Amino acid sequence: MSVRRVVVSCALTLAVAAGVVLTAQVGVPGAPANLVYQVDGRTVYLNWINSSGLLSYYRLEAAPAAGAPPFFIWDSHQLVDPLRLPQLLSLFATSGVANGTYYVRVKGVNGAGESVASNEIAVPVTGGCQAPGAPTDFTAITRGTTVFLAWNPGNGGLPTSYTVHASFQQNGPVIAALGTPTPYLNVAAVPTGTYFVRVYASTACGTSAASNEIVVTAPNGAAAVPTPDAPSGRLPWFYVRDLVLAAGSAAGGRIDASLSCPVRPGFDPGDIEARKTQRNAYIDFVVARLREFDPRFGYNAKPTRTNAIVAGDEIAYHWGSDAPEGSPNVYLFDTLQGHCTFGREEVTFRPFSNEYGRWTAAGAF
Repeated sequence: MSVRRVVVSCALTLAVAAGVVLTAQVGVPGAPANLVYQVDGRTVYLNWINSSGLLSYYRLEAAPAAGAPPFFIWDSHQLVDPLRLPQLLSLFATSGVANGTYYVRVKGVNGAGESVASNEIAVPVTGGCQAPGAPTDFTAITRGTTVFLAWNPGNGGLPTSYTVHASFQQNGPVIAALGTPTPYLNVAAVPTGTYFVRVYASTACGTSAASNEIVVTAPNGAAAVPTPDAPSGRLPWFYVRDLVLAAGSAAGGRIDASLSCPVRPGFDPGDIEARKTQRNAYIDFVVARLREFDPRFGYNAKPTRTNAIVAGDEIAYHWGSDAPEGSPNVYLFDTLQGHCTFGREEVTFRPFSNEYGRWTAAGAF
């Protein structure tokens, strides 16, 4: 579940026709939003929605009381990996936390200063089991008679399992209960009908309240439309492994390296990195097929590669509530193992959580 920004300069020098040089100052970032937590024993997991504006890194603060000065400060630029840019990921985890209740907030930082703080949350650490919070942002996508369900964990103990309940009426008697250890569930061959569905999270300490209830109607043969934005600003992660593998397998001869990794005009044919950073027949086919499921799928442009147009074997799913073009609010999927290995390529499915990418139409739609 990663949120990322490109590190940018905090001043832009403009030369105007009169020869006067002006400096356009960039303001501080917007406040991060929707800071949430889960606790597993003495391990704490945090994530949040990215700051708006130009961002260099995040600053996490923990205080002993609400609104109090912090006794702990962590800047995300302490994580340095120029290939993956984890210093820009909007998540944090730490273990070995002492017992206590910590008041935590996060800020966005650039050269102009730091943003207003996010929402402040109280994070209780007991060293033992904690009950989970109710799942949030419960969402469904139905294609034919298969229903893809996904949700985000709520504040509280880190869930060890979930149970999905279906009813024929709102808050009605349960007609089906399906368990899963993951915050997603794909249900195939759903009988014709309309269902009211909710999900519960569990740990050894208890079961949460219900998530938001959603209505699912099967079958659905309508054309794909973008999945509605999540109230939190972060759509949950849909498990689309079978879709990716089916699309990649159907691509057939497009997997051949001459088509999935073509020579890029203006670059040395031996420059493998350049050959990975453009649209090609393989990725066009896979993206087109996945957009039949949800138009939130697009191309992954990776600024970690020089002059990248797209990552030629990776796709992006836009989870954010912002405009998709150029958005870093994406889940990333690798669709081809051995890209540019010239005969050793094969269809695969690998979700990324620690790489920076942006959603792009790449001129295709």
